[in-house]
Amino acid sequence: MKLIRIFRAALLVCLLTITLIPINAQKTYVVTVGLGDYKYPQIAPSLPCSVGDAKAISRFFHNYNGSHVFMLLNENATRNHILRVLKTEFAKSGPDDEIIFAFSGHGIQGGLTTYETKDMSSVISYNEIQNIMKAAKARRKIILAMACYSGGLTLKSRQGNNTKRPLAKTEKSSVMIYTSSRADEVSWERSDMRNSFFFNRILQAFRGAADRNGDKKVTARELFNYVNSNVVKDTEGQQHPQMWGRFDDSMVVVYVK
Repeated sequence: MKLIRIFRAALLVCLLTITLIPINAQKTYVVTVGLGDYKYPQIAPSLPCSVGDAKAISRFFHNYNGSHVFMLLNENATRNHILRVLKTEFAKSGPDDEIIFAFSGHGIQGGLTTYETKDMSSVISYNEIQNIMKAAKARRKIILAMACYSGGLTLKSRQGNNTKRPLAKTEKSSVMIYTSSRADEVSWERSDMRNSFFFNRILQAFRGAADRNGDKKVTARELFNYVNSNVVKDTEGQQHPQMWGRFDDSMVVVYVK
């Protein structure tokens, strides 16, 4: 009888141990860039909300299960440093992982600025970002860009107008690009100078505001529906975030605690 009790106790411990092992052992690798002050302010004026955007996104993912976060601000966000960090961090990902590049700063059609931007030679093109993300093993790859004209990020490598939102079915990997505005629009900052309208709404969505069905997941469709409707409302119709890429509507962007 004593042996039976010991066996039952041992079995219970094993079952508890199994249930404590996380079902989803994926990791999230995040690189955030916040460019509020530039080396050449006469060319790239100060942006009060950009550093706040990067810090807020970094804080969120620091508290997110299994995340590795690398943040670059102002003078540390040079062209070479951004590209080097993206390559190094995203190369660590495995097939079940997620990689996220979150940028807040000035943008141009076809690329993103860096700290030393004064001409096109210091701009990071979408093709450069795409090549780094393509080399990563992660299945889910996400770009979040808060920048004027960011809807034209891929303008040089895509045909037609960027104001539509095609959601293609998943192939080998899921690549989602979410930008703060159309190719011909500026992106607005909030008057409190803490966060931009775009990242303010993204953070609300990540914390659960976009989880309409209560399943503790924020999918690409839920993120788009929540952020777009609110940013358009916040800016009185002057800013329209754009989402496109090869991914499914039901792709999980974040899990809600």
